[in-house]
Amino acid sequence: TGGPDLMMSEVSEAANVVSQAADPEANIIFGAVIDPRMKDEIRMTVIATGFNGRAAKRNPMDVVRPFPIKDLYIGEDPEIPAFLRKRGERRASEG
Repeated sequence: TGGPDLMMSEVSEAANVVSQAADPEANIIFGAVIDPRMKDEIRMTVIATGFNGRAAKRNPMDVVRPFPIKDLYIGEDPEIPAFLRKRGERRASEG
C-alpha cells in the first residue's frame, strides 16, 4: 500500500525482497493498493500459510519502525533499497 506516487518499480522491488526471504517453492502473489492518505510511506503485508511442524526454527525478523522518507540519506548506499533511495532523491528535488 502506498500513496498516489507509488511506482510499479517500487512494488516490484518489494516483491523481490519477499521472494528472496521465502522458500524457493513458495507461491507468491503480490499486488498494490493506492491509498491517497498515505504520503511518503509504503506498507507491506505478508500472509504466510502451509507451515508444517517439521520446519526448521528461524529467528524472527527485525521489526522495522516507520520513518519519513525525507529522512533517508540520499546517495548510493547499497544497504538502502533502490526504491527508497529513488523516492528520497525525488522528494529532495521537489522540496
